[in-house]
Amino acid sequence: MNRTTLILPLLVITVLLSGSCPKPLSTKASLAQGRLTDTPEFHQRGGLPNFFQKIKEGREINVAYIGGSITEADEGWRSLTFNWLRINYPHNSFNEINATIGGTGSNLGVFRIDHDVLIRKPDLVFVEFAVNDSGRSPHQITQSMEGIVRKIWEANPATDICFVYTLSANQLKDLQEGRYQVTAQTMEEIANRYQIPSINMGVEVARLATEGALIFTGKPEENPGKIVFTTDRTHPLSKSGHPIYASVVRKYLEAMEPIHGKNTHGLPAPLATDNWEPAQLITLSELPPSAHWEKLPADHELVKLFSSFMPAIYKVSSLEAVLRIRFKGTTLGFYDVIGPKSGMLDVTLDGVKKDIQRFDQFCHYYRKSSFYLEGLSDSVHEVTVRVPGTPFDKAAIILKRNIKIDDPSRYAENNWYLSNLLLIGKLESLHWD
Repeated sequence: MNRTTLILPLLVITVLLSGSCPKPLSTKASLAQGRLTDTPEFHQRGGLPNFFQKIKEGREINVAYIGGSITEADEGWRSLTFNWLRINYPHNSFNEINATIGGTGSNLGVFRIDHDVLIRKPDLVFVEFAVNDSGRSPHQITQSMEGIVRKIWEANPATDICFVYTLSANQLKDLQEGRYQVTAQTMEEIANRYQIPSINMGVEVARLATEGALIFTGKPEENPGKIVFTTDRTHPLSKSGHPIYASVVRKYLEAMEPIHGKNTHGLPAPLATDNWEPAQLITLSELPPSAHWEKLPADHELVKLFSSFMPAIYKVSSLEAVLRIRFKGTTLGFYDVIGPKSGMLDVTLDGVKKDIQRFDQFCHYYRKSSFYLEGLSDSVHEVTVRVPGTPFDKAAIILKRNIKIDDPSRYAENNWYLSNLLLIGKLESLHWD
Protein backbone atom coordinates (compact mmCIF):
# COMPACT_ATOMS: atom_id res chain seq x y z
CA MET A 1 0.00 0.00 0.00
CA ASN A 2 1.19 3.53 -0.75
CA ARG A 3 2.36 5.07 2.51
CA THR A 4 2.80 8.60 1.19
CA THR A 5 1.95 11.48 3.44
CA LEU A 6 -1.77 12.21 3.59
CA ILE A 7 -2.78 15.81 3.01
CA LEU A 8 -5.96 16.60 4.91
CA PRO A 9 -7.89 19.86 5.01
CA LEU A 10 -6.95 22.17 7.86
CA LEU A 11 -10.29 21.70 9.57
CA VAL A 12 -9.95 17.94 9.49
CA ILE A 13 -6.42 18.11 10.90
CA THR A 14 -7.69 20.35 13.68
CA VAL A 15 -10.63 18.12 14.55
CA LEU A 16 -9.11 14.68 14.09
CA LEU A 17 -5.44 15.02 14.96
CA SER A 18 -5.10 17.83 17.45
CA GLY A 19 -7.52 16.27 19.88
CA SER A 20 -9.78 19.33 19.80
CA CYS A 21 -12.88 17.36 18.92
CA PRO A 22 -16.28 18.49 20.21
CA LYS A 23 -17.06 17.57 23.78
CA PRO A 24 -19.13 14.44 24.20
CA LEU A 25 -22.73 14.79 25.25
CA SER A 26 -22.80 14.68 29.02
CA THR A 27 -25.56 12.80 30.79
CA LYS A 28 -28.37 15.13 31.87
CA ALA A 29 -26.58 18.14 30.36
CA SER A 30 -28.64 21.31 30.79
CA LEU A 31 -28.58 23.31 27.56
CA ALA A 32 -29.63 26.82 26.68
CA GLN A 33 -32.52 25.87 24.39
CA GLY A 34 -33.64 22.58 25.85
CA ARG A 35 -32.52 19.55 27.77
CA LEU A 36 -30.90 16.37 26.49
CA THR A 37 -31.01 13.54 29.00
CA ASP A 38 -29.51 10.09 29.11
CA THR A 39 -28.70 9.92 25.41
CA PRO A 40 -25.45 7.96 25.13
CA GLU A 41 -23.58 8.28 21.89
CA PHE A 42 -21.64 5.08 22.43
CA HIS A 43 -22.22 1.53 23.64
CA GLN A 44 -19.04 -0.51 23.90
CA ARG A 45 -20.52 -3.97 24.45
CA GLY A 46 -17.99 -6.51 23.17
CA GLY A 47 -15.79 -3.89 21.53
CA LEU A 48 -13.49 -4.66 18.60
CA PRO A 49 -11.06 -7.15 20.16
CA ASN A 50 -9.83 -8.89 17.01
CA PHE A 51 -9.30 -5.62 15.16
CA PHE A 52 -7.19 -4.14 17.95
CA GLN A 53 -5.30 -7.39 18.43
CA LYS A 54 -4.20 -7.11 14.80
CA ILE A 55 -3.32 -3.46 15.42
CA LYS A 56 -1.14 -4.54 18.32
CA GLU A 57 0.55 -7.21 16.20
CA GLY A 58 1.27 -4.76 13.37
CA ARG A 59 -0.67 -6.82 10.83
CA GLU A 60 -2.32 -5.85 7.55
CA ILE A 61 -5.98 -4.98 8.13
CA ASN A 62 -9.03 -4.78 5.86
CA VAL A 63 -11.61 -2.19 6.93
CA ALA A 64 -15.03 -2.28 5.24
CA TYR A 65 -17.75 0.36 5.13
CA ILE A 66 -21.24 -0.59 3.97
CA GLY A 67 -23.98 2.02 3.93
CA GLY A 68 -25.62 4.78 1.94
CA SER A 69 -24.61 8.12 0.44
CA ILE A 70 -23.57 9.67 3.76
CA THR A 71 -20.85 7.06 4.08
CA GLU A 72 -20.19 7.06 0.33
CA ALA A 73 -19.09 10.72 0.32
CA ASP A 74 -15.51 11.06 -0.94
CA GLU A 75 -14.47 13.61 1.69
CA GLY A 76 -16.76 12.28 4.39
CA TRP A 77 -16.48 10.50 7.70
CA ARG A 78 -15.47 7.25 5.99
CA SER A 79 -12.36 8.66 4.35
CA LEU A 80 -11.57 10.76 7.42
CA THR A 81 -11.67 7.80 9.79
CA PHE A 82 -9.79 5.55 7.39
CA ASN A 83 -7.07 8.16 6.98
CA TRP A 84 -6.96 8.59 10.76
CA LEU A 85 -6.34 4.85 11.18
CA ARG A 86 -3.45 5.01 8.72
CA ILE A 87 -1.93 8.00 10.48
CA ASN A 88 -2.53 6.84 14.04
CA TYR A 89 -1.28 3.28 13.45
CA PRO A 90 1.64 3.74 11.02
CA HIS A 91 3.02 0.25 11.67
CA ASN A 92 -0.09 -1.37 10.17
CA SER A 93 -1.06 -1.56 6.51
CA PHE A 94 -4.74 -0.75 5.94
CA ASN A 95 -6.90 -1.68 2.96
CA GLU A 96 -10.26 0.01 2.50
CA ILE A 97 -13.35 -1.85 1.27
CA ASN A 98 -15.81 0.80 0.14
CA ALA A 99 -19.16 -0.98 -0.27
CA THR A 100 -21.38 2.10 -0.07
CA ILE A 101 -24.26 2.84 -2.43
CA GLY A 102 -26.23 6.06 -2.14
CA GLY A 103 -29.99 5.85 -1.76
CA THR A 104 -30.01 2.22 -0.62
CA GLY A 105 -30.76 0.60 2.72
CA SER A 106 -29.92 -2.56 4.58
CA ASN A 107 -32.56 -4.42 2.54
CA LEU A 108 -30.18 -4.25 -0.43
CA GLY A 109 -27.05 -4.39 1.72
CA VAL A 110 -27.88 -7.87 3.02
CA PHE A 111 -28.07 -9.23 -0.54
CA ARG A 112 -24.83 -7.70 -1.74
CA ILE A 113 -22.60 -8.04 1.31
CA ASP A 114 -21.27 -11.42 0.15
CA HIS A 115 -20.06 -10.06 -3.20
CA ASP A 116 -19.17 -6.52 -2.16
CA VAL A 117 -17.59 -7.14 1.26
CA LEU A 118 -17.10 -10.70 2.48
CA ILE A 119 -15.14 -12.05 -0.49
CA ARG A 120 -12.47 -9.47 0.43
CA LYS A 121 -12.13 -10.88 3.96
CA PRO A 122 -12.73 -7.82 6.15
CA ASP A 123 -11.35 -7.57 9.67
CA LEU A 124 -13.73 -4.77 10.65
CA VAL A 125 -17.07 -3.80 9.11
CA PHE A 126 -18.77 -0.46 9.78
CA VAL A 127 -22.52 -0.74 9.07
CA GLU A 128 -24.45 2.51 8.43
CA PHE A 129 -28.12 2.44 7.43
CA ALA A 130 -29.94 4.50 10.09
CA VAL A 131 -31.01 7.19 7.60
CA ASN A 132 -31.74 5.07 4.54
CA ASP A 133 -33.78 2.53 6.51
CA SER A 134 -36.26 5.26 7.46
CA GLY A 135 -39.77 4.36 6.39
CA ARG A 136 -39.24 0.63 6.85
CA SER A 137 -40.93 -1.12 9.76
CA PRO A 138 -38.88 -2.27 12.79
CA HIS A 139 -39.44 -5.87 11.74
CA GLN A 140 -38.21 -5.21 8.22
CA ILE A 141 -35.12 -3.47 9.57
CA THR A 142 -34.46 -6.37 11.92
CA GLN A 143 -34.80 -8.88 9.10
CA SER A 144 -32.12 -7.24 6.96
CA MET A 145 -29.76 -5.87 9.63
CA GLU A 146 -29.74 -9.15 11.54
CA GLY A 147 -29.16 -10.92 8.24
CA ILE A 148 -26.08 -8.75 7.64
CA VAL A 149 -24.65 -9.61 11.06
CA ARG A 150 -25.25 -13.32 10.70
CA LYS A 151 -23.81 -13.41 7.18
CA ILE A 152 -20.63 -11.68 8.40
CA TRP A 153 -20.09 -14.07 11.30
CA GLU A 154 -21.02 -17.15 9.29
CA ALA A 155 -18.29 -16.16 6.83
CA ASN A 156 -15.74 -15.39 9.56
CA PRO A 157 -16.60 -15.32 13.29
CA ALA A 158 -13.40 -13.32 13.96
CA THR A 159 -14.59 -10.31 11.95
CA ASP A 160 -15.52 -7.39 14.19
CA ILE A 161 -18.59 -5.24 13.48
CA CYS A 162 -19.44 -1.68 14.51
CA PHE A 163 -22.87 -0.12 13.98
CA VAL A 164 -22.78 3.62 13.29
CA TYR A 165 -25.86 5.85 13.23
CA THR A 166 -26.17 9.02 11.15
CA LEU A 167 -29.22 11.26 11.04
CA SER A 168 -31.34 13.46 8.80
CA ALA A 169 -33.35 16.55 9.66
CA ASN A 170 -36.54 14.62 10.34
CA GLN A 171 -34.70 12.52 12.95
CA LEU A 172 -33.07 15.42 14.80
CA LYS A 173 -35.99 16.05 17.17
CA ASP A 174 -35.78 12.52 18.57
CA LEU A 175 -32.19 13.02 19.68
CA GLN A 176 -32.89 16.49 21.04
CA GLU A 177 -35.69 15.01 23.15
CA GLY A 178 -33.40 12.37 24.59
CA ARG A 179 -34.17 9.29 22.50
CA TYR A 180 -32.53 7.56 19.58
CA GLN A 181 -34.05 7.90 16.13
CA VAL A 182 -36.50 5.06 15.43
CA THR A 183 -34.20 3.20 13.04
CA ALA A 184 -31.33 3.30 15.52
CA GLN A 185 -33.62 2.05 18.31
CA THR A 186 -34.32 -1.06 16.26
CA MET A 187 -30.67 -1.53 15.38
CA GLU A 188 -29.74 -1.22 19.05
CA GLU A 189 -31.82 -4.30 19.82
CA ILE A 190 -29.69 -6.24 17.35
CA ALA A 191 -26.49 -4.71 18.72
CA ASN A 192 -27.50 -5.78 22.23
CA ARG A 193 -28.33 -9.32 21.17
CA TYR A 194 -25.01 -9.77 19.37
CA GLN A 195 -22.88 -7.54 21.64
CA ILE A 196 -21.88 -5.26 18.79
CA PRO A 197 -20.47 -1.82 19.67
CA SER A 198 -22.50 1.11 18.35
CA ILE A 199 -21.74 4.79 17.85
CA ASN A 200 -24.49 7.36 17.35
CA MET A 201 -22.74 10.14 15.47
CA GLY A 202 -25.90 12.24 15.54
CA VAL A 203 -25.92 12.83 19.30
CA GLU A 204 -23.08 15.36 19.08
CA VAL A 205 -24.83 17.12 16.21
CA ALA A 206 -28.02 17.32 18.28
CA ARG A 207 -26.11 18.73 21.24
CA LEU A 208 -24.48 21.46 19.15
CA ALA A 209 -27.80 22.30 17.50
CA THR A 210 -29.58 22.57 20.85
CA GLU A 211 -26.83 24.82 22.21
CA GLY A 212 -27.22 27.06 19.17
CA ALA A 213 -23.69 26.49 17.93
CA LEU A 214 -24.86 24.50 14.89
CA ILE A 215 -27.41 25.14 12.17
CA PHE A 216 -28.58 21.76 10.95
CA THR A 217 -29.77 22.91 7.50
CA GLY A 218 -28.72 26.18 5.96
CA LYS A 219 -26.20 28.06 3.87
CA PRO A 220 -22.76 28.71 5.39
CA GLU A 221 -22.57 32.20 3.89
CA GLU A 222 -25.81 33.15 5.64
CA ASN A 223 -24.73 31.85 9.06
CA PRO A 224 -21.36 33.39 9.97
CA GLY A 225 -19.94 32.14 13.24
CA LYS A 226 -22.11 29.02 13.17
CA ILE A 227 -21.42 25.45 12.13
CA VAL A 228 -23.66 24.64 9.18
CA PHE A 229 -24.12 20.89 9.11
CA THR A 230 -25.92 20.34 5.80
CA THR A 231 -27.56 22.23 2.97
CA ASP A 232 -30.03 19.48 2.01
CA ARG A 233 -31.31 18.20 5.39
CA THR A 234 -29.32 14.96 5.15
CA HIS A 235 -25.81 15.00 3.68
CA PRO A 236 -23.17 16.60 5.92
CA LEU A 237 -20.90 19.23 4.42
CA SER A 238 -17.34 17.99 3.99
CA LYS A 239 -15.85 21.05 5.71
CA SER A 240 -18.16 21.20 8.70
CA GLY A 241 -20.55 18.25 9.04
CA HIS A 242 -18.46 15.19 8.25
CA PRO A 243 -15.58 16.18 10.58
CA ILE A 244 -18.04 16.09 13.50
CA TYR A 245 -19.10 12.57 12.59
CA ALA A 246 -15.48 11.50 12.15
CA SER A 247 -14.37 13.00 15.46
CA VAL A 248 -17.03 11.00 17.32
CA VAL A 249 -16.02 7.73 15.65
CA ARG A 250 -12.33 8.43 16.31
CA LYS A 251 -13.04 9.13 19.97
CA TYR A 252 -14.71 5.77 20.53
CA LEU A 253 -12.20 3.82 18.49
CA GLU A 254 -9.66 5.13 20.98
CA ALA A 255 -11.96 4.13 23.84
CA MET A 256 -12.17 0.56 22.53
CA GLU A 257 -8.44 0.15 21.88
CA PRO A 258 -7.58 -1.32 25.32
CA ILE A 259 -9.88 -4.28 24.61
CA HIS A 260 -7.94 -6.63 22.38
CA GLY A 261 -7.45 -10.34 21.94
CA LYS A 262 -8.57 -13.19 19.74
CA ASN A 263 -12.30 -13.67 20.04
CA THR A 264 -14.76 -15.86 18.18
CA HIS A 265 -18.14 -14.21 17.80
CA GLY A 266 -20.91 -16.70 18.40
CA LEU A 267 -24.33 -16.62 16.80
CA PRO A 268 -27.13 -16.59 19.39
CA ALA A 269 -30.72 -17.44 18.58
CA PRO A 270 -31.97 -14.76 16.18
CA LEU A 271 -34.32 -11.97 17.13
CA ALA A 272 -36.28 -12.61 13.95
CA THR A 273 -36.58 -16.23 12.88
CA ASP A 274 -37.38 -14.95 9.39
CA ASN A 275 -34.26 -12.76 9.21
CA TRP A 276 -32.59 -12.41 5.83
CA GLU A 277 -29.43 -14.40 6.46
CA PRO A 278 -30.45 -16.70 3.55
CA ALA A 279 -30.44 -13.71 1.14
CA GLN A 280 -29.21 -14.73 -2.32
CA LEU A 281 -28.03 -12.57 -5.20
CA ILE A 282 -28.83 -14.47 -8.39
CA THR A 283 -26.98 -13.74 -11.60
CA LEU A 284 -28.59 -13.82 -15.02
CA SER A 285 -25.35 -14.66 -16.82
CA GLU A 286 -26.10 -18.40 -17.09
CA LEU A 287 -29.37 -17.89 -18.94
CA PRO A 288 -29.29 -18.85 -22.63
CA PRO A 289 -29.11 -15.92 -25.08
CA SER A 290 -32.41 -14.30 -25.98
CA ALA A 291 -33.24 -12.21 -29.02
CA HIS A 292 -35.26 -9.92 -26.76
CA TRP A 293 -32.60 -9.22 -24.11
CA GLU A 294 -29.23 -7.53 -24.54
CA LYS A 295 -26.19 -7.63 -22.29
CA LEU A 296 -24.61 -4.19 -22.23
CA PRO A 297 -21.07 -4.15 -23.68
CA ALA A 298 -18.00 -3.33 -21.60
CA ASP A 299 -17.74 0.16 -23.10
CA HIS A 300 -21.35 1.11 -22.27
CA GLU A 301 -21.58 4.10 -19.93
CA LEU A 302 -23.55 2.17 -17.29
CA VAL A 303 -21.12 -0.75 -17.26
CA LYS A 304 -18.19 1.63 -16.86
CA LEU A 305 -20.00 3.40 -14.02
CA PHE A 306 -21.20 0.38 -12.06
CA SER A 307 -19.10 -2.68 -12.99
CA SER A 308 -17.52 -2.98 -9.53
CA PHE A 309 -20.95 -3.65 -8.03
CA MET A 310 -22.75 -4.97 -11.10
CA PRO A 311 -20.51 -7.17 -13.26
CA ALA A 312 -23.31 -7.52 -15.84
CA ILE A 313 -26.27 -5.30 -16.78
CA TYR A 314 -29.06 -6.27 -19.19
CA LYS A 315 -31.76 -4.33 -21.01
CA VAL A 316 -34.64 -5.36 -23.21
CA SER A 317 -34.12 -5.05 -26.96
CA SER A 318 -37.73 -5.77 -27.91
CA LEU A 319 -41.15 -5.06 -26.46
CA GLU A 320 -41.76 -8.80 -26.72
CA ALA A 321 -39.25 -9.42 -23.90
CA VAL A 322 -40.55 -11.32 -20.87
CA LEU A 323 -38.77 -12.41 -17.71
CA ARG A 324 -40.36 -15.43 -16.01
CA ILE A 325 -39.50 -16.51 -12.47
CA ARG A 326 -40.87 -19.32 -10.33
CA PHE A 327 -39.70 -19.58 -6.72
CA LYS A 328 -40.67 -20.84 -3.31
CA GLY A 329 -40.10 -18.20 -0.67
CA THR A 330 -41.14 -14.91 0.87
CA THR A 331 -39.22 -12.21 -1.04
CA LEU A 332 -38.14 -11.53 -4.61
CA GLY A 333 -36.18 -8.40 -5.42
CA PHE A 334 -34.63 -6.81 -8.49
CA TYR A 335 -31.22 -5.10 -8.43
CA ASP A 336 -31.28 -2.58 -11.25
CA VAL A 337 -30.13 0.80 -12.54
CA ILE A 338 -32.54 3.70 -12.85
CA GLY A 339 -32.03 6.99 -14.61
CA PRO A 340 -33.08 9.06 -17.65
CA LYS A 341 -33.82 6.06 -19.90
CA SER A 342 -35.60 3.85 -17.36
CA GLY A 343 -39.35 3.46 -17.47
CA MET A 344 -42.39 1.46 -16.45
CA LEU A 345 -42.67 -2.27 -15.74
CA ASP A 346 -45.67 -4.59 -15.90
CA VAL A 347 -45.16 -7.03 -13.01
CA THR A 348 -47.54 -9.97 -12.57
CA LEU A 349 -47.34 -11.85 -9.26
CA ASP A 350 -49.43 -15.01 -9.00
CA GLY A 351 -51.80 -13.73 -11.67
CA VAL A 352 -52.20 -10.23 -10.24
CA LYS A 353 -50.72 -7.47 -12.40
CA LYS A 354 -49.41 -4.12 -11.21
CA ASP A 355 -47.41 -1.30 -12.77
CA ILE A 356 -44.06 -0.42 -11.20
CA GLN A 357 -42.39 2.82 -12.21
CA ARG A 358 -38.58 2.70 -12.30
CA PHE A 359 -38.20 6.45 -12.67
CA ASP A 360 -38.30 9.12 -9.96
CA GLN A 361 -37.42 12.74 -9.30
CA PHE A 362 -33.71 11.89 -8.99
CA CYS A 363 -33.54 10.20 -12.41
CA HIS A 364 -31.69 13.01 -14.16
CA TYR A 365 -28.67 10.78 -13.46
CA TYR A 366 -28.12 7.02 -13.25
CA ARG A 367 -27.86 5.18 -9.94
CA LYS A 368 -27.99 1.66 -8.57
CA SER A 369 -31.35 0.76 -7.05
CA SER A 370 -33.67 -2.10 -6.15
CA PHE A 371 -37.31 -2.97 -5.53
CA TYR A 372 -39.00 -5.92 -3.85
CA LEU A 373 -42.01 -8.18 -3.81
CA GLU A 374 -41.94 -9.04 -0.12
CA GLY A 375 -44.07 -10.18 2.77
CA LEU A 376 -45.25 -13.12 0.67
CA SER A 377 -46.43 -16.45 2.02
CA ASP A 378 -43.66 -19.05 2.15
CA SER A 379 -45.03 -20.94 -0.82
CA VAL A 380 -44.53 -21.21 -4.58
CA HIS A 381 -44.94 -17.97 -6.53
CA GLU A 382 -44.83 -17.14 -10.21
CA VAL A 383 -43.69 -13.75 -11.46
CA THR A 384 -43.52 -12.33 -14.96
CA VAL A 385 -42.03 -8.95 -15.85
CA ARG A 386 -42.56 -7.05 -19.10
CA VAL A 387 -41.31 -3.66 -20.26
CA PRO A 388 -44.16 -2.06 -22.18
CA GLY A 389 -42.23 1.03 -23.25
CA THR A 390 -45.20 3.20 -22.35
CA PRO A 391 -44.30 6.93 -22.37
CA PHE A 392 -45.09 9.08 -19.34
CA ASP A 393 -44.33 12.63 -18.20
CA LYS A 394 -40.73 12.40 -17.01
CA ALA A 395 -40.32 16.18 -17.17
CA ALA A 396 -43.02 16.71 -14.54
CA ILE A 397 -41.43 14.14 -12.24
CA ILE A 398 -37.91 15.61 -12.19
CA LEU A 399 -39.34 19.14 -12.04
CA LYS A 400 -40.20 18.31 -8.43
CA ARG A 401 -36.50 18.99 -7.78
CA ASN A 402 -36.52 22.10 -9.96
CA ILE A 403 -34.63 20.29 -12.72
CA LYS A 404 -35.67 20.83 -16.32
CA ILE A 405 -35.04 18.48 -19.23
CA ASP A 406 -32.65 20.26 -21.57
CA ASP A 407 -32.06 17.27 -23.88
CA PRO A 408 -35.28 15.28 -24.47
CA SER A 409 -33.37 12.57 -26.37
CA ARG A 410 -31.69 11.49 -23.08
CA TYR A 411 -35.13 10.61 -21.66
CA ALA A 412 -36.87 9.29 -24.78
CA GLU A 413 -36.28 5.60 -24.05
CA ASN A 414 -38.40 3.75 -21.45
CA ASN A 415 -36.34 0.65 -20.75
CA TRP A 416 -35.22 -1.49 -17.82
CA TYR A 417 -31.58 -1.99 -16.80
CA LEU A 418 -31.44 -5.17 -14.71
CA SER A 419 -28.38 -6.65 -13.05
CA ASN A 420 -29.43 -9.38 -10.59
CA LEU A 421 -32.35 -11.00 -8.83
CA LEU A 422 -32.57 -10.91 -5.02
CA LEU A 423 -34.20 -13.91 -3.37
CA ILE A 424 -35.26 -15.13 0.04
CA GLY A 425 -36.25 -18.69 -0.78
CA LYS A 426 -35.50 -21.31 -3.44
CA LEU A 427 -35.41 -20.58 -7.15
CA GLU A 428 -37.34 -23.20 -9.09
CA SER A 429 -37.09 -21.82 -12.62
CA LEU A 430 -35.83 -18.72 -14.40
CA HIS A 431 -35.92 -17.90 -18.08
CA TRP A 432 -36.46 -15.02 -20.44
CA ASP A 433 -38.17 -14.81 -23.81
